[in-house]
Amino acid sequence: MVEVIFLGMGAAIPMRNNTNAAYLVRIGNERILVDCGPAVLQQLDAVGVSPAEITHVFFSHRHGDHALGYPMLMLWHEIKANARQQAPTLIASAQTFDALDALMRVSYGPLDGVTESAPRITVPQERIGQTQIHPNIMLTTVPMAHSDFAPSLGLRIETRHQFGNHIIAFTGDTGPNDHIALLARDAELLVHEATYSATLNPEYAAGVYGHSTAQIAGRNAKAAGAKRLALVHIDAMYEGQERVLIEEAQREFDGPVFVPVAGLSLTLHDE
Repeated sequence: MVEVIFLGMGAAIPMRNNTNAAYLVRIGNERILVDCGPAVLQQLDAVGVSPAEITHVFFSHRHGDHALGYPMLMLWHEIKANARQQAPTLIASAQTFDALDALMRVSYGPLDGVTESAPRITVPQERIGQTQIHPNIMLTTVPMAHSDFAPSLGLRIETRHQFGNHIIAFTGDTGPNDHIALLARDAELLVHEATYSATLNPEYAAGVYGHSTAQIAGRNAKAAGAKRLALVHIDAMYEGQERVLIEEAQREFDGPVFVPVAGLSLTLHDE
């Protein structure tokens, strides 16, 4: 079974009763946490998942709404985990790891080797990288266009054989760029940031501040040949207007478009 759980869909300042964008992907015995914002422990608890179950954590970039939960996750392992329990494998670029290490130093300092014992996979920031975390699970990281201070990576997860043939793509934070079509090519599910609306804010139509609109997300889903599109990382100013963003994307993309609510679980089935 391949399952995607939407832990949150908010931008840096999320809407009321929501949390920052983060996702949990279950593939067999693997549990991949995609981004690790400040409410990660509460997000996991809300869907009945213990941090002990997480096998991998992918950090798209260093901004706080995607990384501030890292010290809390490590602290949980320091306090709660038993001696036989392995901390999750951390996946990020070298630039992001530098920021995570600094964050840990100022938050809790050394945690008796818990942080050091967590395996790390360093992926390239300036080019496409591939990491096989299981014989039938491939992770591909793709540079996005977001911020010089916090360069961002998109994540493509491909499964095969006993897990079925599935492709899930997460843009993370990004403005328009040519890599998105490659990241999401033939994806069964494209989880695309849509921080802004070109309908409600036409001045943002071309993307702004390293972010995209729902219109851009729809165009990218169409160009990639994706099957379904989830709009996430939506700015709090659009609270109650999610339908406008969905319709904006639907004018560009013929497939299903939705704005997930926190806790939504989506299971991918073999055709």
